[in-house]
Amino acid sequence: MNKYFIGIFGGVLVLVGLGVLVGYQLKKPVQNLSSVARAGEYQSTTFTATTTAYTLFKTGSGTLGNVVINVLGTGSAVFYDTTTTNANLRGSVATSSLRKVGVIAASQAAGTYIYDNNFFNGLLVEFNGTQGTSTIMWR
Repeated sequence: MNKYFIGIFGGVLVLVGLGVLVGYQLKKPVQNLSSVARAGEYQSTTFTATTTAYTLFKTGSGTLGNVVINVLGTGSAVFYDTTTTNANLRGSVATSSLRKVGVIAASQAAGTYIYDNNFFNGLLVEFNGTQGTSTIMWR
């Protein structure tokens, strides 16, 4: 009788231990296996020959990731850390000059240009001349 009781008691302990282990595993939070946090993905826009002199991509802080030049143009592009070119509207942020986040020179070869530069006020692009087709990525 004593051996029978010890066997049943041991079996119950094993089942309780398994139940606790399974319950613990089910209670653990789901682990994110990606390297980019939610809402941290890059946004992108593709431009073709444009006549717009200035384009505002984002207000607030972020990162200029890269620029992919697909089709060569003869124009240039300058990426600024601001939301406007009007010095009166910028206030104390930048009254005389704007911080450049990136530059694409005139007739720059097709390819991918990685910047990974931070901006704090906004991302504004000034297009000069005839643009080719390019894709701009930021977050």
